[in-house]
Amino acid sequence: MTLVYLRKGDTYAELGAGFAVSTTTAWRYINESVDPLAARSPKLGAALAKAVKAGLPYLVLDGTLVSIDRVAADRPYYSGNTAVPA
Repeated sequence: MTLVYLRKGDTYAELGAGFAVSTTTAWRYINESVDPLAARSPKLGAALAKAVKAGLPYLVLDGTLVSIDRVAADRPYYSGNTAVPA
């Protein structure tokens, strides 16, 4: 269930239905397995130091996809940012 959650980002209700458990149980299972994984991940300072030591030109710090639900149907993913990249 955790692998499906991390890979696809399904909601707890979808996971519960797919694995025949309640939404609350799906939430508990996910949190019980994600927390230990997060505890094993390197901290920011250690990750940056390792990247500098390896001579990496850039580093992706967070690859989390955050699902959004916008009300404005005509421009559903417009952030309002008017800055133009250099």
